[in-house]
Amino acid sequence: MRVKSVIFSIILAASAASVAKATDLDGVWQTEGYGYLFDIEGSDVSIYEVTEISCLPSGLMPGELEPLDGGGADARFPVSIAGFIDADMEIWPADKESRRFHRTDTNTFMTAHRLEVLPAACEAAAPTTLQNTAVVFLETFKAHYPFFGEGQEQWQLPAADDVATEQQLFDYLTGLMAPLEDAHTALVAPSLDAMYFGAESAVRSVPEENRKAGFEIVDNSYLRSPLAPYCRGMLGYAELLRGVGYLRVHGFTDFSEAGTPDANMVAFERALDDFFDPIHGLAGLVIDLRDNMGGSDALAIALARRLAEQDYVAYTKQAYRGSAIDASWTEGAATWVQASDRESFWGPVIVLTGPDSMSAAETFLMALMERRPEVTRIGDNTRGAFADMLPRALPNGWLFALPNERYQDGAGVSYDRTGIPPHIRVPVFSGEDLTAGRDSALDAALKILSTEAR
Repeated sequence: MRVKSVIFSIILAASAASVAKATDLDGVWQTEGYGYLFDIEGSDVSIYEVTEISCLPSGLMPGELEPLDGGGADARFPVSIAGFIDADMEIWPADKESRRFHRTDTNTFMTAHRLEVLPAACEAAAPTTLQNTAVVFLETFKAHYPFFGEGQEQWQLPAADDVATEQQLFDYLTGLMAPLEDAHTALVAPSLDAMYFGAESAVRSVPEENRKAGFEIVDNSYLRSPLAPYCRGMLGYAELLRGVGYLRVHGFTDFSEAGTPDANMVAFERALDDFFDPIHGLAGLVIDLRDNMGGSDALAIALARRLAEQDYVAYTKQAYRGSAIDASWTEGAATWVQASDRESFWGPVIVLTGPDSMSAAETFLMALMERRPEVTRIGDNTRGAFADMLPRALPNGWLFALPNERYQDGAGVSYDRTGIPPHIRVPVFSGEDLTAGRDSALDAALKILSTEAR
C-alpha cells in the first residue's frame, strides 16, 4: 500500500506541476519582430496579428493548449492554415515575463513578452472595406519586409476608385509584389478563387523544359543504375561511380503521406539511414539541388547533421522590425548543426546549385558552410529567398505572406536577394550542354572527386 501511495503522490505532484505550468502561461504575449499576440486562457488560445494601425484575428488557426512534462517545452497547441500549414506551436521557457514560441515546421523561436491586457484594437471589429484591406497590406509590409530596393518602399495608398472591386484590389496588390521578384511573397483571395505566388514568377529560373531535359541526361548518361525514389519521390539516390553517391533532392517537404512535421522527419531519417549505410562503401557524395523549391529548415538541418563530424553553428536568424521612426532587427538566434549519432558520411561532398535552389535548399547550403572538410558548390547562384513565409490575414478575409527574417553566416553575411554563389561557376542546364548531351556541373564534380580519390 505504501508503494501505491508513493506512486499516487508522484502522479498528483506531476499533475499539479503541469497545471501550475499551464496557469503561468495565462495572459497576453507579444512577440518581438513577428507581429503576433497570443492570448492564452487555460486551454483556449487566440492569435492576433498586429501593426501600428491594426489588430486582426490571425489566419493561423490555433487548437487547444496542452501542458507538457519534461525539460523541454512547457506546452504546445496545434496551428494550421488549410492547405498551407499543419504544425504545432510549442511554448518554451525564457524568463519570468517572457516565453519563446516555436512553430515546429520551422527553426524559428519567437521571443514574446507578457502584456497586462489585450489591446483594445484587438477586440474591435476592423473595417472590411477594400480600401482598408489595402491599408493593412501596406502597413504590414512596412513593419516586416526588409528587402525593399531603392525606391520600392515608396508604395502609395490607392485611391478608392482604383480598388473599387475585388479584382482591382487583387491586381493592385500583386502589382506591388511582382517587381520585388521575391519567391516568399504570396496572396490568396478565396472570394476570387485566385492566388499569386512569387516563386512562380521568378525571372532567373531555368526553364522547366531545360531542367527536365538536363535530368534526363543525368539519368541516362551518368548514373550507374536507375535513380531509386525515396520519400514519395522527393528524393532519388544512385551511384555515379563505384563509391560515389548521387542524391537528388527536389524539396524538403512532403516526405510522408501524413505530411506532418513529425511524419516527414521519420520518413527522411529512415531514408538517410539507407543512403549512409556503410555497406555502400561511400567515398564521395554529390547532392543535386538544381530543382529544389525548399520546404522545412528542420529537414534541411537533419541532412546537414548526417554530414557533420562535429557540432557547429549553421546560421543566425534575425527578424525585421520596421516602424514610422526607424528600423531594427531582433537579437540574432543561432541554429546549430549537431552531429548525428545515426549513419553519417564525413567524406568529400559536392553540391550542385542554381537559381531554382531556394528557401530550405539555401538554408541547407548555409548549414554546410562551416562543415569540415569543406563542401564544394558547383553551378550558379541560388535564388536568394531564405526567410520563412510569415502568414498574414487581411480584413476582407484574404491571406498573404511575406518574408521578415535574414539568415547570416559566421561572418555576418546575408545572401538574401543575391543568393549563395558557387565555388565553381558552371551554367545550369544550358542549351549548349543539352545539345551536347552533357552536364558540365556533374563533369566538374566527378573530376574533383576522382582527383581526391587518387
